Amino acid sequence: MKAKTIIISLAAAFAATVTHAQTIYLDNRPSPVQIESQLTQSELKPGWKIVDIQLKSKINRYLWGAKSRQYCDTPRPSFIVDTDSLLLSDLVLIRLKTRREYRSIPKPNVHDNKCIFVDLNNFRIEASGDEAFRITPLNDLQPGEYIFTWITARPIGELGDWTVFPFTVK
Repeated sequence: MKAKTIIISLAAAFAATVTHAQTIYLDNRPSPVQIESQLTQSELKPGWKIVDIQLKSKINRYLWGAKSRQYCDTPRPSFIVDTDSLLLSDLVLIRLKTRREYRSIPKPNVHDNKCIFVDLNNFRIEASGDEAFRITPLNDLQPGEYIFTWITARPIGELGDWTVFPFTVK
């Protein structure tokens, strides 16, 4: 039974990576640089169990490494978003908390975080080819760690990890 569960889990993870055709590029002149997607890591901290009553467990989501591999030199970077099946209006920007060895996502649920939606109120959006858009924040981003993720994307795995596109603003 365990082998069957492992095979199903691996097939689901593989299907999630194959069907995920969205890409985000940092628009560095003269050529854009792709931001590598990462899968969040989740830690389940079980709640107290008192007389057969299980109190609420807590999930922490984080990305390993103190800094992202993709740096932005400007506080107002431009990105090229190539979407396939997900809508650009579902793309959100979330600022991460930095720790010594990792970056943590403030809340475990995407909807509970302070999200900056990619819309005309927050970003300048221009067409950049077939199904690709150049987006630039209207306001400067504070120095720190950020991620892009789709708010409607399916969670992956048992703990509901997200596919994210991390970057650092210097």
